[in-house]
Amino acid sequence: MDERCPICGSEDVVSTGPLNIEGTRAMVTVVEGRQCTLCGNLQVTIPQTILVQLYPPGVRHLTRARRQRLQLRRKQKRQHYVPL
Repeated sequence: MDERCPICGSEDVVSTGPLNIEGTRAMVTVVEGRQCTLCGNLQVTIPQTILVQLYPPGVRHLTRARRQRLQLRRKQKRQHYVPL
């Protein structure tokens, strides 16, 4: 194979497929994937229509840092608020 594994750098990468990947939110059938025989790293390409169903445009997932920034911003707005 001419491709290398991005994790371990091995050239022992094989094509796999079809694969059924089950998660809590969806089950995806992947037509093609690549797997490293040395470290077991599996790379798959998920169709964009499935990704849009799982993560609709405009939906933001709050990370801990983003949540803290939003809380700080709200706290600062409350401090600057002056009732009439």
